[in-house]
Amino acid sequence: MISAPGRGQDLVATAGSWAREPGASRFTPRFRAVPGAIYTLLGREGSDDEWRELARVVVPGADPERRAVVESIDPGAPEVPANLLRFAVTFSVPMEDGSAAGHLHLLDESGAELPGTVLETPELWSRDRRRLTVLLEPGRVKRGLQPNAQAGAPMHDGGEVTLVVDSAVRDADGAFLVEEARRTFRVGPAVRARVDPARWQVAWPEEASGRLIIAFDRPLDRALVQRCLRVIDADGGRVTGAVSLDPETTVWTFTPAPGAFVGELHVDTRLEDLAGNSVRRVFDRDLDSPADATLDAPFVVLRR
Repeated sequence: MISAPGRGQDLVATAGSWAREPGASRFTPRFRAVPGAIYTLLGREGSDDEWRELARVVVPGADPERRAVVESIDPGAPEVPANLLRFAVTFSVPMEDGSAAGHLHLLDESGAELPGTVLETPELWSRDRRRLTVLLEPGRVKRGLQPNAQAGAPMHDGGEVTLVVDSAVRDADGAFLVEEARRTFRVGPAVRARVDPARWQVAWPEEASGRLIIAFDRPLDRALVQRCLRVIDADGGRVTGAVSLDPETTVWTFTPAPGAFVGELHVDTRLEDLAGNSVRRVFDRDLDSPADATLDAPFVVLRR
């Protein structure tokens, strides 16, 4: 639909693109048509002429079978820092891009919604559209910025928050979730320090086929842990193997493939914790503090 000045009604424009074909023009909407919706095509001769209806399309209203559920909500730990930067929601099936806006809510201890805390756009989906990263408004989290000064931080040490995913989020077939999902977290102190691999507890394997186990000093971002740790052999090649991460994202275990040798661990400095602090830099840093200086290196190496 497009807006129709002078028609006495407010229509909402539909995002999409036009393409000219022989004898016709084709409109491809950006998002899947909503079941039961009515789409109206309007046109006019000149910019001063009134809009007139050219065609109307009624989308069948039969609801597809509901099968999508929320499998998990990260962080996995029961407590999050007061300066938490993001949540992540994993669904059981691929979801519809654009359907989550307005259907994710952060509540305080009383059950009241915390306004202006969840960034609704852009929606940050994984490639398979099963994992949605939910950012909190960085301007509210980071000290010294106008949103933080005016509205304050969204969470406070000692409090409690609940992330709610309501059932109106749709899967790739246009069906709503089977039911809403929610998870409550305790709020702990803010964390404002670089992720320092030197503080991790590393248990190197005693034999070639043994496991490498790392206990982090704080919970880290699950998706980034899976991408930012690389085991290297004595010849500088990457070691293949099986990886597991505990629910609270504090213990990482690597089991090398048979015959492989674990030499060292390369840590990509883009690895972040739950508050957006990385190995490279502090998200909300003190410019006058030497401890908050940026680490200018692509990766850090841990050796036996």
